[in-house]
Amino acid sequence: MNKKEQLKSELEKITKSVITLLQAFEYCYYLNYPKDDEYLDEKHLKYISNSGFFSFSRYALWRVTIMELNKLTNDNKKTEKYNLHLILRKLKKGGTYQSIGITDSKILEWETELKKQSESIDQVYKLRIKLYAHTDNDYKNIIDNSELTLKATQKLINTIVKIVFEIYQIALNTHFEFKPIYEKKTLRKIIDDILNKLESDKQKTIEKFIENANRENYS
Repeated sequence: MNKKEQLKSELEKITKSVITLLQAFEYCYYLNYPKDDEYLDEKHLKYISNSGFFSFSRYALWRVTIMELNKLTNDNKKTEKYNLHLILRKLKKGGTYQSIGITDSKILEWETELKKQSESIDQVYKLRIKLYAHTDNDYKNIIDNSELTLKATQKLINTIVKIVFEIYQIALNTHFEFKPIYEKKTLRKIIDDILNKLESDKQKTIEKFIENANRENYS
């Protein structure tokens, strides 16, 4: 296996984490801010907040988001084998993949972009510890009480995707389209279908009640 093949193998492992991260965050974001175009859908938000299943899903998806972000950004050589910091070091002169020939200036650009996200990366690590230690059933406030906002998380994810995309492009002369397998509109349709079914059942119950009441009154 030559160096490009080795790098491709490492990038494929990182890519799996990125895709999992993107899917988890896509649904997590919608379950927190269910928007219809530009407007918050209060009906969806109320249903999500009152649903045990969707409340737990919101927490579980946030947990997956944090775990995958930590794997990709935690610069710990002992515990995180496939992370961006390690890949960038390997691409430098003297590194495993120096022969691939990515310029020092480009690697410095990527490192600078990661440094700009250092506060969010630190918060991800702290959140990972908190989430592993979380043992009670109060899932609803996990994200609300987090120091890492969803918007800051989105910026960090965008940085990761940009760097990995450019490594594919420059080092392997190819590209990988990074996007969730299922978009939030899929989740929106599921909730729409549930709400429509609930409304339909409610209307049928009312109609049945009126029908029975009329039968009793006029029989």
